[in-house]
Amino acid sequence: MMKLMIVLASLLTLFGCQSPQNGFEGDTMTYFSLSEGGGMNRFGGFKYQIKETKEGKVHFLFNEGYPDEKEFVLDDHSVFDSLQQIVLKHKMYRYKGNYEPPFRILDGESWSLYVKYASKKTISAGGYMAGPDGYRTAFEEIIRCLQPWKDIPVPVNEVVSFVYDYGKEHYAIERKDDHAMLTYDNDETGEHQVFERDMELLEHLRVTFNVERLKMNNTRGTLGEGCTPWMYEITYSNGDHYRYESYDGDFKCGYTCILQGFLSIWMTSEDGSRD
Repeated sequence: MMKLMIVLASLLTLFGCQSPQNGFEGDTMTYFSLSEGGGMNRFGGFKYQIKETKEGKVHFLFNEGYPDEKEFVLDDHSVFDSLQQIVLKHKMYRYKGNYEPPFRILDGESWSLYVKYASKKTISAGGYMAGPDGYRTAFEEIIRCLQPWKDIPVPVNEVVSFVYDYGKEHYAIERKDDHAMLTYDNDETGEHQVFERDMELLEHLRVTFNVERLKMNNTRGTLGEGCTPWMYEITYSNGDHYRYESYDGDFKCGYTCILQGFLSIWMTSEDGSRD
């Protein structure tokens, strides 16, 4: 029996059998994302995303209680080392792909975890009102770990300009020195209107884009027959630029209602407020 055990131990060593931790320990983390949301609170939950940029820096994105958002870039890779310690401590590399409760729950909360390494290994897991043993403790440690970076003061990424086209209607918002200029044109009627509004217009636009998750960079293909084309472009003070074009009838058509409703309120308000 003793000889058999020695032989088995030798075979395990020969074929390099390792524990899951050994497969991640010593590897370099390049991307980390943890999010949680859902339930009855529209602005509840959070999303933390930290990723290495092509330039070798670290991009941070913190969303907590929409529409608040903090985004910045640092030359600080120590955050990945701190997160890696938590991943190994709680054996998060063993998480399954999906967790669900044994019975149906409405208006519950979901979570998602995704980690990527330089070796191309990944950790991908998520759940709805369920998770592996100790996952809440692990998440709490991650939140505490990221607090020093979340506390870094960052200027608000303000909206500089916005363009929105819906069929023959064209809207444009531009930031001036002390006010915002809203312009409306209609190719069919020849209507042309210019509105001066206070800076609150741009702040409400920024919030709307965060709340409704409108930030997209994509272009749709051939327009559907009989559908109205639409597009928007938005530029921020840090240089971020988003452009999306599509047409009524696709799964994003609800966004036109959001944008046109927003613009209609500001065009009909005489004092520049939404109230």
